[in-house]
Amino acid sequence: MPTAKLDSPISADIGIGGFFGLERAPDAPRTDGGALATWSRGEDGWIGFHNARSAFAHLLRSLRPGSVWLPRYLCADMRDAVTAVPGLRLRVYDVDPALRLADANLAQDLGAGDLVVAVGYFGAPVCSALSELAAQRADVTWVEDRAQTLVLDDKAALPEAWRLYSLRKILGVADGGLLFGPVAGLDVVAWRDPPASHGDAARARSAAATRDDLVAAYRRYQEIEAAHQPGSEAMSVDTRQRLQSFDVDALAERRRLNFSVLDQRLQDVAAPLAERLRGVRAPFGYPVSVPDKRDQVAQRLAADGCFCAVHWRALVEDDPPATASRELSRTMLTLPVDHRYDGPAMEHLADCVLRALP
Repeated sequence: MPTAKLDSPISADIGIGGFFGLERAPDAPRTDGGALATWSRGEDGWIGFHNARSAFAHLLRSLRPGSVWLPRYLCADMRDAVTAVPGLRLRVYDVDPALRLADANLAQDLGAGDLVVAVGYFGAPVCSALSELAAQRADVTWVEDRAQTLVLDDKAALPEAWRLYSLRKILGVADGGLLFGPVAGLDVVAWRDPPASHGDAARARSAAATRDDLVAAYRRYQEIEAAHQPGSEAMSVDTRQRLQSFDVDALAERRRLNFSVLDQRLQDVAAPLAERLRGVRAPFGYPVSVPDKRDQVAQRLAADGCFCAVHWRALVEDDPPATASRELSRTMLTLPVDHRYDGPAMEHLADCVLRALP
């Protein structure tokens, strides 16, 4: 398979990983419609908010489900979207160490009119157990969380499910949470303009020329993230234009190649989820398991200029029970494999990981 020819907007010399800077502005939209056309599949409507939790809250506010079911292993931001809509009941279900359904009671506990979020973790399809349950329960609303999914084959998608994307996690854009589905039937939105300051961190990230620049950009990013709340701010016109320029196939190819490099070097420390990611179209990252001193390892990697994410420190429960979700939150580290980097950068990252491990 030929290597995707992509220009990287960020030099790996000053740092690998971290949040995305803005991609280079397109000269013109792609004739195939880019990422937006790929995700819409040419048949569904969509609505774009400033962030994904706002899009999710809008769906909940419109549908008013009986209960909202989230997996225990999920970012607390999704809980915030539920609590932003008064009167909803939040319930959780368990997953196993490979992030497959591990809740034998879910099928019987689901009520007609409930809503279930099924996550495509790290770009993998929703697990087969949840897919089978979705096929059996047409009386339940299903939402496929694709926050970590750049692209997925249609045959792997949940049928008749809403699809939710969080753009800043997978592409170099400043904002954007997209909801795909029959959006014409949802409540009318009283739109507000997106805050002009939101792109500051992304622009600073793409312009960074030194490690200190990266640190300063990340601090600005944290400030912006802390201010994020579910609201009615629209996705920016700039983001919509950029979405129409992305070559999704090329980006996915680079992710597969980078994942393969890390997998050849780090299988001995791979988290159980890694097995599900081998062969997927666009892996989100390479998950490694660090049972002891995960945060210290992350700090050592950051000192070497390798900025690796934790998914997630804050889960949907403030005090989760002793389950696989809590263990993963404390031990898993995500290594970047995205299109900003190439094989040599991944070899360097693997070297740094092996040095940093206890």
